[in-house]
Amino acid sequence: MTKPPSERTLTYAEDLRPEDVRALEMFLNVQLGRVHKEVGETGEMSFAIRSLLILVCDSAGLLYTLLAVERPQTWQRAAIVREWQRLRSTAHEFNHCEGYDHDRWWNQVRHFDASDETAEQYRIRRFAHVGPYPETGH
Repeated sequence: MTKPPSERTLTYAEDLRPEDVRALEMFLNVQLGRVHKEVGETGEMSFAIRSLLILVCDSAGLLYTLLAVERPQTWQRAAIVREWQRLRSTAHEFNHCEGYDHDRWWNQVRHFDASDETAEQYRIRRFAHVGPYPETGH
């Protein structure tokens, strides 16, 4: 018996591809569209779902733009992580929906790349060793 190939697992935001964003955006649009259809065209819930659809499109659009940057600056790297997390956490709420695959690759990423992760671990260790207010020597 042949085992189906598993989806690749994201470790860092630098591993993201436009196809990853497109798949997650499409999943969210389908799920939110389904909810919007159920709640109808009027009322506060309908407006909230439409607003969430707009935010999903905006986050995905920003991600597409940032992923096209050849050497992202620090703020762009942080924005890629933040926007992916925003989309991913929105999708996570639909775990109960029919057809949701818990092994999908849109898992949490906390760092842009390995050097970003190492730098943060160094800052944490240094903070733990030195404390929040290092001696000024005065």
